[in-house]
Amino acid sequence: MNKISIIAPASAAPLKSLNQGLDWLNQNDLDFDLPKNLLKPKLFFASSVETQVEHIQQALKSEAEYLWCLRGGYGSARLIPFLEKMKKPKTKKTLMGFSDITALHLFFNQVWKWPTLHSRVLSQMDPQNPHEDDGQYEKLFSGALTSVEYKGLVPFNAAAKKKQIITSTLTGGNLRILETSIGTSWQLKADNKILFIEDVGERGYSIHRMLTHLEQAGVLNKKVQAVILGTFTEGLEKDGTDRTQEALKAFAQDSSIPFFTGLPCGHGPINYLLPFGTKAQLSVGTKAKLRVEL
Repeated sequence: MNKISIIAPASAAPLKSLNQGLDWLNQNDLDFDLPKNLLKPKLFFASSVETQVEHIQQALKSEAEYLWCLRGGYGSARLIPFLEKMKKPKTKKTLMGFSDITALHLFFNQVWKWPTLHSRVLSQMDPQNPHEDDGQYEKLFSGALTSVEYKGLVPFNAAAKKKQIITSTLTGGNLRILETSIGTSWQLKADNKILFIEDVGERGYSIHRMLTHLEQAGVLNKKVQAVILGTFTEGLEKDGTDRTQEALKAFAQDSSIPFFTGLPCGHGPINYLLPFGTKAQLSVGTKAKLRVEL
């Protein structure tokens, strides 16, 4: 079995959620490292920045193959200056997580050139409340999962209906964090890649504004091979309506980049694994599908 190091680079999770995650690991007979003081909350964070950095350093030096983040929330980006001062480890590790963890995905993918996995965080795993995608995670850690394939992607603009095969790699993650990266040392580099985007708690106008900012900053440009939209949740207007899809479609229809929706990844009830930085093939057209190697 592949060993897992648990890290908490962002916000703290309730102790109950941590214990549920540990129960899931134990139920699946997975070997894992649990560092001391993983949850010693300070301000918005799971622990002090020094403790978080120390835990990452320990995980990078360990025999673990996977670095599984306990929770997203806020805080991952403040660790990047410390990672930049470190010498790149000789042994590759696979980072797992999503949401605020997007900042670390970009660093691992773009600076260290390591593939990562956009995935559930450990605190979301619960053997007493299984998810539809749990089996995929079990296959991952058993070594039985070598690729993922998602059918039924829906073209969101005219460019996405033109039949073609795009072979590239995936990057991206949470839209708010991708926008936050602009102007930093870890700014999103999506040229010649397939860009995945998801978000939570953002109203329609906010989503459109962030996409416009990415476009005007030159990050979302014609060199981006395609954009695949994951789930966008909890973005209700004050009157209770949801304008997130309206905003996404309006932006997509004004773009020459192929846009697709329908990928079950993000803050919804299902969050399937999505490898970043590995070979990906997107079949473009009315019957679009995505296949990504691990």
